[in-house]
Formats: sequence, C-alpha cells, structure tokens
Amino acid sequence: MPVGLQTFYACVVVVLGPASAAMHATQSSLGGHLDLLSMYLVAGFAAAYARVRLVRRGTSAFVAAYAVCVLACELAGLWTRPIPVVQYAGKVAFGLLLIAAVVMEARLWRRGETRRTIGFGFAALASMLVAFLIWNLSQHGWCSPGSLLRGHAVWHLLCALAAYFLFRLYVSERSSSP
Repeated sequence: MPVGLQTFYACVVVVLGPASAAMHATQSSLGGHLDLLSMYLVAGFAAAYARVRLVRRGTSAFVAAYAVCVLACELAGLWTRPIPVVQYAGKVAFGLLLIAAVVMEARLWRRGETRRTIGFGFAALASMLVAFLIWNLSQHGWCSPGSLLRGHAVWHLLCALAAYFLFRLYVSERSSSP
C-alpha cells in the first residue's frame, strides 16, 4: 500500500471517532449524517482500494472509484422508506460496499500476484460480522441504558478493531515475484 494511501486511510479512520461523537453527543440529524458519512468513507476506501488493485490501476483511478462509492452511499441515503433489519438505505449501501470489498479482496488473494497475511483479512471480516450481529441485537432490546456493557458500544469497539485489521492486511501485502 502506497504511503500516501496509508496516511489517507489513517485520516479516514480517525474521522470515525468525532463523526460518531457528533451523532451521539447531539442526537441531531446533522450528527447522524456525519456518523453515516464516516462509515461511507471507510467502506468506500475498502471497495475502491480493492477495485483499483483488481483492475491494476493507480491513484487517480482510486480517487474516482472512492468518490463514486461515497456518492453512491449518499444517494442511497435519499431513500426515505424503512428497510428491514437496517432501517436505512444508506446502511444497505454501506454493507454492499463492504461485501464488494470482501469479494474483490478474495479474488485478489486467489489471483496470487501478491502475498499478504490473510489472517488479518479474516479477522477484519469476523470483527465486522460480530459487530453487525451485536448491533442488530442491540436494536431489539439488548441495549439497556443502565448496563455497563451496551451493544452499541461493542459495535463501535469491534468496528475499530475491524478497521485496524484491515489496515494490517493492506500493509502486509508484498509482491509474489522474487
């Protein structure tokens, strides 16, 4: 992973904290939008970075793909009808970007042109899946305001862990050629 993209990814991940705090601290529509935007930024990065590596393109293609991913999530968020399980179409777009990233990363791995510590990829995926399960359970009564352990807080911790493992996967990548 080029150093510039490493720095960009780190900045995107750092935005998650204040954006989430904007939603949780203000309980406002703008805060909620910033929280979702930060999620779109991370998922857009994962999908765009996998895509440009899959089609063997450079930084300008990454920037274009990234912009398309984030814009697609924003456009999906304009859909106002409730969606089963996730409630909001923007969250569906977020999930679809993550699924697309996983599929493309699997194709890259199978192509075998690079070596990477694939365990980091599995750990990122497992963290995200468990986070989604816990988030979903907390939507249905598993989140007691008086409890020390809250499902939504666990969601945030597991998402942070997934972002860390994803970074570790990216920086572990090396060319397979001698």
